[in-house]
Amino acid sequence: MKTNKMKIWIGCGIFCVLSLFLSTWYAVTFNDSRLVVPMDFKDYVFRAKDLPMILSISLICIYVISLFVMLFVYAGEKQRQVEETGVTRKVNPKWGWLGVLGFLGFAGFFTYSADGSVFPFAFFLFFGFFGFYYEGRMSGTFMDERFRENMVRARLKAYRISFSIMHVALIILCQGKLFGSLEYTLIATIITLSVALALGIFLSEYLLYRYDHDDLADESEE
Repeated sequence: MKTNKMKIWIGCGIFCVLSLFLSTWYAVTFNDSRLVVPMDFKDYVFRAKDLPMILSISLICIYVISLFVMLFVYAGEKQRQVEETGVTRKVNPKWGWLGVLGFLGFAGFFTYSADGSVFPFAFFLFFGFFGFYYEGRMSGTFMDERFRENMVRARLKAYRISFSIMHVALIILCQGKLFGSLEYTLIATIITLSVALALGIFLSEYLLYRYDHDDLADESEE
């Protein structure tokens, strides 16, 4: 993807985060903390002052859905190119900055206290996008037999670590209610799964980069 488009996507993400924080500040300062602190939505009555908070949350949802669709289409196109040419796809290392979107996961603590929503915790998965930095460093690399072996080895180790974390976490969390609450157990599960998957995505690229460069260093010493 072109640098200009990447800057637009990153800028839109930053705008969505800032709009959420500004709308939260507005709600706390001028709207009696409506939609920020826990409230009974059975008796909820819409007010014009609720619009900033509603719009900011809607913008984040639209942005995330659009981002996932864009990345899915982009990944499909690049994968076809890789299979045809035998060369790793070209990725700008600056795409690694998308990993910053993982901090949106902390918005879940605000939404949970406001209306019980826990879906923002899934944003921790975006931390895996830091792996784009290492993938970008290996753009245009010819995938010979050695490179493919390193790719398989890196993915297996990354997936092993990721699934080990999920396995241990699920065993612990399934023992009973966390702090006596099933909701806290659900939140801990979402956070753990999101972080574990993000770690698997990141490690698969980082380990491949390290293995490939270690092999090149050994060959140069010989």
